[in-house]
Amino acid sequence: MTNIASWNVWGLNWPNKQEDVKLFLQLNNIGLIGLLEAKIKSQKVSKIAENIFRGWEWANNFAISNGRIWVAWKPSLYRVTIQEKSDQFIHCKVTQLLPSKHFHITFIYGHNHELQRQPMWTALQRLSTYIQGAWCLLGDFNAILSKQDRIGGNTVSDYDIQELSNFMEECEVLEMPSSGAFFTWTNKTIWSSIDRVFINNLGHEEFDYTLAKYLPQELSDHTPIPFSST
Repeated sequence: MTNIASWNVWGLNWPNKQEDVKLFLQLNNIGLIGLLEAKIKSQKVSKIAENIFRGWEWANNFAISNGRIWVAWKPSLYRVTIQEKSDQFIHCKVTQLLPSKHFHITFIYGHNHELQRQPMWTALQRLSTYIQGAWCLLGDFNAILSKQDRIGGNTVSDYDIQELSNFMEECEVLEMPSSGAFFTWTNKTIWSSIDRVFINNLGHEEFDYTLAKYLPQELSDHTPIPFSST
């Protein structure tokens, strides 16, 4: 069973963290992944890619943003075409080779502040108007959907939950069914659900009976999210 995943790893310059990511990929049979907040120095990209993703293909948005998003895939399992990059997402067209399946996938790493996220929402709404077929969006949206999605810190207001709700309505997506951890990020004072997986209506057909698994936090302050693509 081949899995797709997203994970805010919070830095990949350290060799021990690189080894932990390699182990995660192996243990969870990951064939396509978006690593977020990699924070890799540009001169180290190829060396670290060779260590973690030996035999894989990969792309990133390091030229646009300082090591925010890195997408990698096994060419024996997927054919991936990068269609658009920004500082907050990488949008791809994907062919899964066996079984044959076609879909779009967008790996997200939203900015921390609401005003900085606005260009991302606008771009995703634009993408939604011309995508034909299944679409999956996953990653760290840095936004919450309900008042129960954060404990600690400032009280959650109606305004705080409007962003993600508006995005879902405008792009006509729903959350993928899930299991595991409810809160996906913590600094040990605040707990929040900001890492998510969304799919459009045709995505329900392509990923029928699929669950996103919110795994326990280990080497990062975010939980990794794998899900089956077969």
